[in-house]
Order: sequence, then C-alpha cells, then structure tokens
Amino acid sequence: MKKILVIIFALFSGFCYAQNEQALRAATEPAVGVAQDQSPPAGEGLERGGDFPLLQEDSAPQAKLPHLFTYVDSPVVEQRQIYTADEIEKMHIADLPSLFQAAGIQILSYGTYGLEQKPSIRGFTDETVRVVIDGVCVNNPQYGTFDFTTLNVNDIEKIEIVRGGFTESISAEDAVAGFIYITTKKQAIGHSFFSDIFAKTFFNKNMPVDMVSLAFGYNGQFSENTFFKSNIKLTEAQNKYLYKTYKNTTGERKNSDVYDGQVSSRVSHFFSNGSSWSINDIAYAGYKNTPNVETSIANGIQQDYDNNLSFNLNFPSINRFCSMNNTTSWISSTRFYEENGAESKHYLNTVSNVHEINFFGNSFLNESLGMNLAVSHLNSTDDGIHTIFSASLKETTKLFFGRHFAVSLPQAIKVSGKNAAFLPKIGFSADFFYLEILLNGYRMIQFPNMDDLYWAESDTTSGNPNLKPEKGWGAEITFNAKNIFIPFSMCFYTNYYEQKIQWAQNSKKWMPQNIASAFYAGMNISAEKTFFEVVTLRGNFEYLYNILLDESNKLTYKKHIMWTPDIVASVIINLHLSVADINFEANYTGKRYTSNMNLYYVKPYCLFNASAELTLWTHCIPYLRIDNILNTDYISIPDYPMPRASLTAGIKAKW
Repeated sequence: MKKILVIIFALFSGFCYAQNEQALRAATEPAVGVAQDQSPPAGEGLERGGDFPLLQEDSAPQAKLPHLFTYVDSPVVEQRQIYTADEIEKMHIADLPSLFQAAGIQILSYGTYGLEQKPSIRGFTDETVRVVIDGVCVNNPQYGTFDFTTLNVNDIEKIEIVRGGFTESISAEDAVAGFIYITTKKQAIGHSFFSDIFAKTFFNKNMPVDMVSLAFGYNGQFSENTFFKSNIKLTEAQNKYLYKTYKNTTGERKNSDVYDGQVSSRVSHFFSNGSSWSINDIAYAGYKNTPNVETSIANGIQQDYDNNLSFNLNFPSINRFCSMNNTTSWISSTRFYEENGAESKHYLNTVSNVHEINFFGNSFLNESLGMNLAVSHLNSTDDGIHTIFSASLKETTKLFFGRHFAVSLPQAIKVSGKNAAFLPKIGFSADFFYLEILLNGYRMIQFPNMDDLYWAESDTTSGNPNLKPEKGWGAEITFNAKNIFIPFSMCFYTNYYEQKIQWAQNSKKWMPQNIASAFYAGMNISAEKTFFEVVTLRGNFEYLYNILLDESNKLTYKKHIMWTPDIVASVIINLHLSVADINFEANYTGKRYTSNMNLYYVKPYCLFNASAELTLWTHCIPYLRIDNILNTDYISIPDYPMPRASLTAGIKAKW
C-alpha cells in the first residue's frame, strides 16, 4: 500500500494540464457552430480505403464546412494498418504489446505486464521503430526505445502501424523498421464518466488474484468551445505466474512484481472557426522488480518517473491556402535502478518543437513542409553528463496525374550531434477499380543513441563517441486487390543495411562499432473482411529472409540474424452479436536463432487468446479475457520464462 501511495503522489506532483489537437474532430464541430459537408478533394481517387479497411487512411483530404475549410493530408503511397479505439477496447488488453502481437508483430518479451516487451518489425530491433504520439516522436534518446507501459490503453483513440522506412508524414523521420503512430483521445461534447476495473489470475494457488487494475476517466466542458479531459489508471501486478522449468517441472516466477500508474489530462479550446490550442500532459510512475534469468536469484529494482507535457496550436485553414500545426513539448524521463547493492541514476530531459505546414488548393500538386528541433540533456551514472542537439527538415511533394496516377517525393535532412544525413524517398501509385499498385524506394538511417556514444561502465567497456549512423536502402512493391469478395494486400520488400552498430573488442576494450551489414527480403500479406455485419476476419502473414554480410567474421558470414523469425502471422476474428461481442486471436512466431552463429534456436510457438463482453446494458459492460488458452509453454527470450494460461475478469462503466 505504501508503494501505491508513493506512485500516486509522484503522478500528481508531475501532473499538469495538457495538449494537442492536430485535426478538428467531428464530435467537436457542433460546439463551434459548424456541420461537416464533404466536398471533392484534390487528388480524389488516390485515397485508399473503401472496401479495404485494413489499410484505411485518415478521413478525406478536404472537408468543406459552412464556416470552415479544412485540409487533412492523405498519403499517396504510405499504408497504415489501423486499429480504432472501439477495436482496441473489444480486445480488453492491459498493455499495447498485446495489441502489436495480435497485429502480427514479433514481441521480444522478458515477462508480462510492466516488464520489458519490445516490438520488432521486419527483423529490425525496437530501436529502429519510431513511436509518434500526437505528432511528437517519443523514442528515448538514451536507449532509442519507448516503454509502452507508460500509456493508458483506455486513453488511445487510434493506433496506426507503418511497416518499413517509407513515410510521407512530416511528423516523423529516420525509421528503419517502421512507425507506430498513436493518437490519444480528444475532447467530447458534454460531460461523461468512464471506469474500467479488472482482476487477473494465472491460476496459481499461492496467488489467486495476481493483478488488479483501476482506471477512471472524465470528459467535460468549461464553456461552449473549451473542453477538459482527464484519465487515471493504477495497477498492481505480482506476476507470479507458473511456467515449465528447464528441469521439466513447474516453477513460479518470483521477484517480478510491478506497481505503477498513469495520469493524463488535456485542455482544448477552439476559436476563429475551428482553429484550436490545447495543452496535454501524460505522467507515469512505476516501481518494478525486474527478474533475471530463470536460474538466477538476482533481480533488480527499477523506478521510472516519466512526464510528457506539450502545447499544440492548430490552424486547419489559413485563407483556404494552407494548414499549420505546431507542437512544443517537454519530455522528462527519470530512472533509478538498483541491483546487488549497486545503484544507477538517469535523468533525461528533452525539449522539442515540431512545426508543420501543408499547402493545398491545387488538384495537381500538394506540398508539405515540416521542421523538428530538439535538445536532449542527460545526467546519467553510466553515461555521464551530455547534451545533444538534433534537427530534421522534411519536404514532401505529391503530384497527381488524373484520377489514377500519383507520385510522392518525401525528402529529409536529419542532424543528430555531429552526425548528419540526407534521406531521399520516392513513391509511385497507380489506382484502378480492382487493383492498386504502390512502388517506393527509400534511404534508411539510424543514429546512435546516447548509451552507444557515452556508456562508461568500466575501463574495459565504454561507449564510442565516434560512431557513425547505421544506413541502408529499401524498396517495396505492393498490390492492393479491392472490390472483390475478400480484399487483400500483398507487399514484397527488400533492404540492404550496413554500418550496423555492434559491441566488439577493439584495443583491449569492448565498445560499440559500425561493423555489421545485412540483406533482408520478405513478403507481407494482409486482409480484412466483414461477413453479414456480424463476423469480421482480420489476418496478417509475414515471411522474412535475411543474411549477415560481414566477411571479416567467418563464424557469422551468410548466417541468419539472431532473434528474427522466418514467419510471423496473426488472425483476429470478431463476432458481433446483439447481446455480446466475442474476440478471438491467434498469433504465431516462427523459428529464431539465439545467436548470429546459428547454433541454437528457439522453437516456434502459437498462442491463442480470446475475449468476450456482454452488451446487454448501456452503461455497464462486464467482460472476460483468456490469454494462452492452450496453456502453451514457450519463451520469447531464452531463460526468461513466459506465463501459461491466465484469466482476466472486469467491468467497464460509462455514463
């Protein structure tokens, strides 16, 4: 109880009012006295979607209102795998890695809730996946990653996943594996209240109720044009799940309890026929016991205190010529870690400004410009005290040739510390009644993180301040079959990557170096179909082939890259009945080698999950979720056991 009180105090001490409104939502339009009236957009016929909802983009590029002309940029070549708030809610998941796994993305997991779970797309690590929340990239400059536990699932409006390094978006750049765009929920008309309370068991008689979570949310209005939203979530998870040990007996995972909480708050105000400003704050505090490998009795204690405060100013139309969006944010990440009496402290603060402008009104040409400036200051026990300035300038030109053809030319310059890179891209779209063909090529860049540059654990192990960016080239060709019985998408991709950073011995010291190169090739197939407005089937299949090309290391030359599965597949089936919604998930992860020498591998595994909710009542929704229905023994990382079957029971209330 003391730990919970400490977390609550930490959350509210960092609690501030909050941010961002990138586009005017239809729900807020009555508050500003307008009603939406769609009009033919520039480049109409190039917007994908229709009977292919899996790759649906945002709303139509233009919407003409009685007192407002708005413009929402629509990608020409970039495809996004989208999950809405309603779809996420029906899955009844505790954290976002569960969603990514259901979407057909490999998760490198060291345990369950609160412990490290990292998405890997197309065989690339999570450091190469850019996470963008409400238009701001939130990857940690020290580690290069993002902790998805810090987000409240109930506060998410939409998740958009882009596979590969081609993006037309101005708000993000320099991804190698792909992008994960997260849009948080905005304001709603009137006053409403939401709660979600659930408990989870791993069927461990020593811990019948292993996890308890409480979430509450409120939406309200200060005035006709001013809105307020706030959410809070508190979770206690012992994570004492049962697993099959290396001795073929049943063991209990210990020293893995997590106590954490999230608070988010937003104030939004609309003025001048749809323009808006908003302030948003997302705060997180977590106290986590991080267990080591199965055979070890050592474990660490990790405390995380994060805060993301941002201010957004949005002009959806200026003289019916352009739209402008500006977001200024302060992201603070503090971590205390202790293991075997040794303690480390890490204080990281990043201030950034993202400015975007879209020019429209021409049926042949659309132009977008964006600039991102950021300063990161790190005070770390392991890395020392350092400040890094980074900036990116991006311009995207879209050319439309009638209703069937378009060309996209995103170009960017990226600077981080003393490293700089130019990232050219080109994409082509040909859209017909039954088939759409997308072809693109792009430059890939991954800048070293602050741990790579400045790590100073001992005299024999250190970072390398002379590291260069990882780099490579990628290309894709995609066929979207539409207006047929089951619409589907088939994408073939290839990447060549070099100067990859790996730890190796140099001058009697272990340090990261630009020494590895590799070739990737793969195929991704996605499909979605609703039958009789009752059953929705959604599937994703990916095959990946890769080899290492560093000839100086004969032990790994032409071997497969460790941790990259040959096949990742997923199926989601949703059954919508008058009294209930039932969701079924199947996730398959193929063979993965445990080292680049390919001597040993982790066996493939398939997990089956299901969830169901009763919709008999308007304001009260009870639900159940079962994970790992077949009680499968599996591991994601060797020597880090994963849980068997678990049952979650909860109830949601809305009024």
